[in-house]
Amino acid sequence: MILCPICLHEFSWQEDDLFERTPSGAYRPLDLRETSAVRRTDLLRAAHIRCPAPVDDPSLEHHLPYSYVRHGRPLVIGLVGGPETGKSHLLAAMIGAIEQGGLRPYGLTADAVDIERHAEYVESFVRPLLAGHQALPRTPENESAELSDALLINDGEHTTAVAFFDIAGELLRGIAHEATRFVPAVGALLFVVDAEAGQGRMGDESFRAVLDRLPKTGGRLDIPAAVAVTKSDAVRFHSPVDTWLYGEVEGLDPQAVLAESRDAYAFLWRRGAQAWLSPYDKCRQCTLHFVSATGGAATEGRFPRGVRPRRVLQPLVSLFAMTGVLRGHPEVGR
Repeated sequence: MILCPICLHEFSWQEDDLFERTPSGAYRPLDLRETSAVRRTDLLRAAHIRCPAPVDDPSLEHHLPYSYVRHGRPLVIGLVGGPETGKSHLLAAMIGAIEQGGLRPYGLTADAVDIERHAEYVESFVRPLLAGHQALPRTPENESAELSDALLINDGEHTTAVAFFDIAGELLRGIAHEATRFVPAVGALLFVVDAEAGQGRMGDESFRAVLDRLPKTGGRLDIPAAVAVTKSDAVRFHSPVDTWLYGEVEGLDPQAVLAESRDAYAFLWRRGAQAWLSPYDKCRQCTLHFVSATGGAATEGRFPRGVRPRRVLQPLVSLFAMTGVLRGHPEVGR
């Protein structure tokens, strides 16, 4: 059974009920009869399945990539944070780092789930940020949740489809909004905190909206979480930020993850940002990380000194370890 992250409909699917996307963006049935094995494999890489959930409006009909469902239950990662925390920049920097082989030290490889969608994401977000040094626009307030990107993560033996959702923070506050329907489908949460946030404020309403909506056992969430303290370059001269932000990364060391989490927790606490620590209090497994998606602040929509991401994959790798995508590290986040 597959849980559709768009409408939360759970369904089984048949490999003979496939669709292909036309150049105009429409979907039509895909006929694989009398197709050679080589051609079949190629067509399946771009094939889609239609979610069978009943809809009143034909415009709400939606399709999922075949590669997204064929490897078992996918891992849906929800990026949670306010509108100015840098979620879009962090996700683009993460995908860019993966494109450059950043998962190799962990024994992982990545391929696109949907080749077209991934190429569109790279051209629209990753390349303008990393190559053009352009600041990205705020996440649009879509009426429904859509995948930002999805990757097939392979550890040499097993493949897992990993989907990333980044929606506007304002919509996460409105818990009845259509765009938040994906929240119960998430298998991991990536909370994004501005390193300069805090100072006694009440915290991020989007954090509360997600944490309060998801079911708990014994008062805590079983869904693992990572907290990315973004824009850490703005406080790079503060201890212990400098130690972590510019330290060398070699594989996954659970003790180092624990030490960084402890330091990041203390850093946010000292700055009066206790409300941003709610994921650590409410999730059974949670890690905290200092990251910088760009290496500096933008000036008039550009990064004149270039973009220099730092440690953007550490939160993601920790989530992979906590969800079993990266096996052999069950102690991470506990």
